[in-house]
Amino acid sequence: MIDECDKENVDFTSEVEVDEEDWESIIQMQVNELSCILEKKGIQRPGQFPNGQRTSSHLVYPIVAYDAERCPYPTVLGLVLTGLAGQTLFFGMGVKGLSVGLVDYMNELLEFEGMPIGVRWNPADVFIEARVAIILLPDDILFARENGWIEMMGQVREGKRSTHRLVVTKMGRMALMDEKQDRAYKELKGEDLDEKQG
Repeated sequence: MIDECDKENVDFTSEVEVDEEDWESIIQMQVNELSCILEKKGIQRPGQFPNGQRTSSHLVYPIVAYDAERCPYPTVLGLVLTGLAGQTLFFGMGVKGLSVGLVDYMNELLEFEGMPIGVRWNPADVFIEARVAIILLPDDILFARENGWIEMMGQVREGKRSTHRLVVTKMGRMALMDEKQDRAYKELKGEDLDEKQG
């Protein structure tokens, strides 16, 4: 049996068929596993107050990849931890944590761009750049619940939906200041409170 926080060598992307209705819980499970790894490695959110304290926020944005042929299930490639003053920390899964299909796909993308394959590229960067992955924000979750996760990821692929890389990199948790993100965040937070009280 694997210790709950000892998932470094576990393949998060095993070949299984996944119902689209299960995506949210599968993503949450992978976020929890990566959060355990972060905690185990002692990785902290960037920035600290003048008195040395760090933010008490637990907000993370998962980086989720999907491709109908090579990754027909949601794969959390990493997490974005938000810190103080818009600072962010990207913690990503390495190539060893990817399925064979995703490694092959990443190599194809690198070759297409004329980039060497033998370099230790960050898979999250490659897949976000190729619009195969998204930094998941609250409005994306609500959109996916209403229209389907595959539709949401299809819009990312077609450039109709943002990967959110720019806003998260430049603004950190302030990415939630956008009206639709703020509204979605409050709705999701309200659901969490209802579950805890219920």
